[in-house]
Amino acid sequence: MSGADPLLSVDGLVKHFPIRGGVLQRQVATVRAVDGVSFRIGRGETLALVGESGCGKSTVGKTIMRFHQPTAGTVRFDGRDLAAMKPRELRAVRRDIQFVFQDPFASLPARMPVGDILAEPLEIHGVGDRRSRRARVVELLELVGLGADAVNRYPHEFSGGQRQRVGIARALALEPRLLILDEPVSALDVSIQAQVVNLLARLQRQLGVAYLFIAHDLAVVQHLAHRVAVMYLGHIVEYGDADTVFTRPAHPYTQALLSAVPVPDPRLRDLDRRILLTGDLPSPADPPAGCPFHTRCWKAEERCRAERPALEVRTPGGADSACHFAAEAELTSGPAGRTAS
Repeated sequence: MSGADPLLSVDGLVKHFPIRGGVLQRQVATVRAVDGVSFRIGRGETLALVGESGCGKSTVGKTIMRFHQPTAGTVRFDGRDLAAMKPRELRAVRRDIQFVFQDPFASLPARMPVGDILAEPLEIHGVGDRRSRRARVVELLELVGLGADAVNRYPHEFSGGQRQRVGIARALALEPRLLILDEPVSALDVSIQAQVVNLLARLQRQLGVAYLFIAHDLAVVQHLAHRVAVMYLGHIVEYGDADTVFTRPAHPYTQALLSAVPVPDPRLRDLDRRILLTGDLPSPADPPAGCPFHTRCWKAEERCRAERPALEVRTPGGADSACHFAAEAELTSGPAGRTAS
């Protein structure tokens, strides 16, 4: 982590949603979407939060932004507790934390031209006058690879990749120090995904902005992440620097995720080491006791069903892993070109 103090500290974050039923709409159950998540993000670095759909990773990002009120835990940005802030204080801090949504078309106002979309954050926060805001809009468009002629165009006139560039430009309008990117390339074609990931890498080098990159595709985050946190059923099950997680994964779930990443070169494919998980992701409304992964894990024993493993270093020099029987599966390269040994 760069710097002595982290830019963002998340400790024991919990977000539960009530399930209500009956005529009186009483609470009958609870969805444990996020259940005790902790991590750090340093200034100018990228933490990738990865996992399959339904694991709670997007809820983490939205709870950090206070789109959802946390049930428990603390979220500190630059030493200040976001969860305890009043709306006026939170509005000021949101200049430094911005969100990029998964669907660029749904997240952009369809009846506003791009120039007005990018100028709106500046107007809300009282930044500059009309002339300076217009100049800033043109600067933002050029920064993300779109020309000044895009100012008067509407979102439906752009391709998916171009719309996501507009979304990124809007997030950068107030010069934030942290971007929360919620599956920013999952709705795009593979070739366009690479362009947007390269754009994000260039912007980080140029602006020094930190990223919380939420994704399910490990091949995408490999090229951007400094550290990786793997989520399963509301818990972080593996956490460490990117090189360690990608080449020496210790948790069985991480190993399964990496084994499922497509390898374009058939000479590097090792189908014998493909790990096929059985069963479906358990419901967060009725999570299993003990280790949350034990219902799908080929290593599970009675201890796993009774005792939840702590997230800690379990192999020498390895990543933190929440598994009683963690053992590194050494990969000689990352998911983009993987061979096992």
